[in-house]
Amino acid sequence: MKYGLIKERFASLATDALRAEYLEKSGYSVQILEFIDMEHTPKNLLIRALKKNPSEDRQNPGNTGAKSLAERLNVKPKLKKLLEI
Repeated sequence: MKYGLIKERFASLATDALRAEYLEKSGYSVQILEFIDMEHTPKNLLIRALKKNPSEDRQNPGNTGAKSLAERLNVKPKLKKLLEI
């Protein structure tokens, strides 16, 4: 991670991945979309989340993916605390 550009892109992707995981665990249906071609801007991801009906089953009730990634990166995302998961 000695190259700034690589570090910046990795951090951006990891942040978006954690956001999507935490939203899913909080009962949202999540989609990540590329809305501008990568040649125009590197930060072109849209996270779209719609609150599911409480009666719908959650696909993956645990947050092992997000928890594992956050632990490996040694981060404590604010979104996790805000969603209270």
